Amino acid sequence: MKSSPVLFCFTVDDLCFEGYSSEEHLRRLLDFCAKQELKATLFTVPLAQGKALRERPGYVSILKDAIAAGHEVGQHGLEHDRFEFGIPPAMVLALSHEGPARERLKNHRAEIEKELAIAPLRRRLARGRDILKQALGLPIQGFRGPCLSICDNLFHALEAERFVYDSSRHMQPGGWDLLNRGACVPSPITRKVFDSLQYAGSLRVLPLTAEYTWYLKPAMFDATLKLAIHDFDACMDAGIPFVPICHVSPIREGEEDCGFKLYRELIRHAQERAAAAGAELRMLTLSEACQTLPALARSQEKQNGGTHG
Repeated sequence: MKSSPVLFCFTVDDLCFEGYSSEEHLRRLLDFCAKQELKATLFTVPLAQGKALRERPGYVSILKDAIAAGHEVGQHGLEHDRFEFGIPPAMVLALSHEGPARERLKNHRAEIEKELAIAPLRRRLARGRDILKQALGLPIQGFRGPCLSICDNLFHALEAERFVYDSSRHMQPGGWDLLNRGACVPSPITRKVFDSLQYAGSLRVLPLTAEYTWYLKPAMFDATLKLAIHDFDACMDAGIPFVPICHVSPIREGEEDCGFKLYRELIRHAQERAAAAGAELRMLTLSEACQTLPALARSQEKQNGGTHG
């Protein structure tokens, strides 16, 4: 029996968000994707630093070219406020640069949670999506919360606004353990974990695995690549999409080209592992993965005798 296709869904966060994105770094990242035949889902901040995307002609031009090349644009919050769509997970708030966010949550949690009702969430979602649509001339199907922030109401609001998918949940906290502590014990990634993160309604949840290239340094390269390979292999074995995340400037600004080197080696491993299994490795956007998943699930069930691993 032919093996199920293996889905590799590369995602990029923080487009337009100053300090973590620049037009030059985005062009170089897209050049890398072209050389690797890698499709990307580009999560773009609609109103970064109070400036709508349509007021950034350089980014608009790059994104339109990216879409024409087969990439996809997703919505990344509204202004990239840490708490505009939920509360980031503890592993994100533990990062060294998140001190102000930790303090804000400690002192203003009640006010933050009050703003996470469905109605204001829907208004922010609609405003951000309209900004992206006006600039790019096409509908936006997917969402990722800034700093992976979520709340229960977010998923109800996304469904009400007819988003196709969300990619704010995560499956591998070990990536942030490496950043925070320099070591990690990888969490298991299984079909059961994937299914447990799904929303009960029509919205598809495509959880990411981890961030592997955040200002990556040579000293952490081997441990990080080992974790990335672990996560890819686990996703392949479970028959679920592998959804890594990177950020526009941090992947470029790591030392000695470590970020791009990691993905070159990871993609080579993915190609070899898929070929050894007689499976097709598909580099897809998250919207394309949504279209592929039903058939993939049926194929996986047949291979597993009707059960999930």
